[in-house]
Amino acid sequence: MKNNMGIITNIQKFASNDGPGIRTTVFLKGCRLNCKWCHNPEGVRHFPEVFHFWPNCINCGNCRSVCPADAMSEVRKTPTYPDQRGWKGKIGSKIITINKEKCLNCFQCVAVCDFDSLIVSGRFVTVEEVIREVEQDIPFYDESGGGLTLSGGEPTAQPEFTLALFRAAKEKGINTALDTCGHQSWEILENILDYTDYVLYDLKHMDRGEHIAFTGVSNDLILQNLEKIILRDDVTTYIRLPLLPGVNDTEKNIRATGQYIQSLGLKTVYLLPAHPFAGQSYRLVGIDYPFPIGESYPEEKAGIAKSILESYGLDVKMWIAWVEDKTSDKSSLKTVKEIN
Repeated sequence: MKNNMGIITNIQKFASNDGPGIRTTVFLKGCRLNCKWCHNPEGVRHFPEVFHFWPNCINCGNCRSVCPADAMSEVRKTPTYPDQRGWKGKIGSKIITINKEKCLNCFQCVAVCDFDSLIVSGRFVTVEEVIREVEQDIPFYDESGGGLTLSGGEPTAQPEFTLALFRAAKEKGINTALDTCGHQSWEILENILDYTDYVLYDLKHMDRGEHIAFTGVSNDLILQNLEKIILRDDVTTYIRLPLLPGVNDTEKNIRATGQYIQSLGLKTVYLLPAHPFAGQSYRLVGIDYPFPIGESYPEEKAGIAKSILESYGLDVKMWIAWVEDKTSDKSSLKTVKEIN
């Protein structure tokens, strides 16, 4: 069946920041947005794809010789620091760039590489395969109030697979959380919500034009869906605000965000300051990253954002590890007992 199989990039066990309790986070491949700061660039496209992991490359040229689409080219890499060397590499050694528009995803290059310098992001799995792995940790979920979280990419970009996973989880009595950008038709999203306990909802920018500039889509549908989600008493919704330097951390946008969340009747917002190593995955797979790599988001600026949001009566939590305050949110959690 079509909805029985999907594409994932990873399954992370014992996750502590993807919803309440100890959770298993399944990262689905494919996203309807194209955020310039995406922390999982390998998960944006909707199909398995090849990336060049240059630290392992010895520049043997075998991959280029077998590529039937001539999609691979060599580029001289400048050392990030003096005397930098990749494994078996040379100072300033060449790296392979892959033209994604020409690549056929035949994976012949991967087959001839003996040094794991070409990796495939994305694998096809069935619902049963995922649930078998998830249910191994049911004792931890029961003890901590955790469960299954679907993230990405964007899980609603594979709506049938996401729905099937959540249905299967509920049959096992497993709590579910949907990590979403909210850019999907309400008809599809509503069906998924019928099997969802928690929604982790990102507000990336309140200005429509800026949202288009930095994510590729407007925020119209995203805001419309959020306003419908919070009307459901069977779903607990948590708002998350990523803080990106020079993108959405202006006082104007933070105030607009605080005012909007307040108008919805919600009381909690999680701040996600830009991760200092967010750009490492870009560097490792040869993709340009438009923000500083290895620099922590300034603590002082994060504190200012927190103070501004608190001025709207919001309980602001920094996204270090999940902190739940059931009294601070409008909706109540749908428990496993209520479903069974």
